[in-house]
Amino acid sequence: MKVSIIIPVYNVSAYIERCLLSVLNQTWQELEVVVVDDCTPDNSMEIVNAVVASHPRGEIVKIMHHNVNRGLSAARNTGTCAATGEYVYYLDSDDYVSEDCITSLAEMATAHKPDFVIGNYQPVGGKCWALPLRLPTGILYGNWRIMSAFVRDEWYVMAWNKLIRLSFIFENEIFFQFGITAEDEYWSFKVACAVRKMCVVDKVTYFYVMQPDSIVHTPSRNNLDSRVAVVARTYDYIISMYLSDNPLVNRYFEQLKERSFETIVRDEDTSYHRQSYRIFREIKLLSPTKLLFGMGVGLKQRVLNVHYMLPKPMGYHYYKALVRGKMLLIWLKWRLNAGKL
Repeated sequence: MKVSIIIPVYNVSAYIERCLLSVLNQTWQELEVVVVDDCTPDNSMEIVNAVVASHPRGEIVKIMHHNVNRGLSAARNTGTCAATGEYVYYLDSDDYVSEDCITSLAEMATAHKPDFVIGNYQPVGGKCWALPLRLPTGILYGNWRIMSAFVRDEWYVMAWNKLIRLSFIFENEIFFQFGITAEDEYWSFKVACAVRKMCVVDKVTYFYVMQPDSIVHTPSRNNLDSRVAVVARTYDYIISMYLSDNPLVNRYFEQLKERSFETIVRDEDTSYHRQSYRIFREIKLLSPTKLLFGMGVGLKQRVLNVHYMLPKPMGYHYYKALVRGKMLLIWLKWRLNAGKL
């Protein structure tokens, strides 16, 4: 079974050699590596060309070029369209994988033919108090079971370290969205809505290098705008796919708004907080009464959803206070687990 590994490249000269070598040294033999040069301004591609020329498996590397910088989403889409493997695997160019990464995932895919296989990952350069993957090795059948695990954060939203069937991507039109920095959240939600069978390999196969200055963690206005955009696009997708009556989808959508607002309230601009809250309050899938008393709404979510029943100014302060309180509890839990309190 052939696997296509897709690696977008942009300003990663310090990391790309390690990344590419971890791929070329894989124990799985039926590989295709699609490197997408997103018009990188540094010497990353010179390093890529040198590694490809000197490595015994260099011939499996296919290099695609963008004439202008188009961003991570476009680079991943370019790689996906150029891939010829039965399954594709997304790898960020500042990260790297274990030598048996593809073997571990592909053996499960070969045996069971799922829509995708997910492995565990290990953060590098930072600490994580929670396990990235909270599912044991095995098979999950049926969309309800898989979506339930997704809503409970039992499998992560990042696109990387998932071996995903190429035909599944095209059949369900699950591509990455341009112009937003939180594209993985939206992409993974669409995967969760469409998937019918997934396999889990509870083994570290991916090493996520935590960059403190990465675009995801930088509190820029573009990052905050992307959070709002992801919520709006998720709402549009749910409506277009007639999923608004699905209780799991409703639960996820409210959680998405809460997580997005957690990021937004870290910004100093309180007017932006209010503007975002107004948007989040307006785009809801159910009536306020159903959001507060409906079946499948947990106690914690009911408490948070009280804001829908309040006048907008009061609802804003109520929602913000609860979100900030939850942020504080998460921070205290992390400090306790890290032994710093």
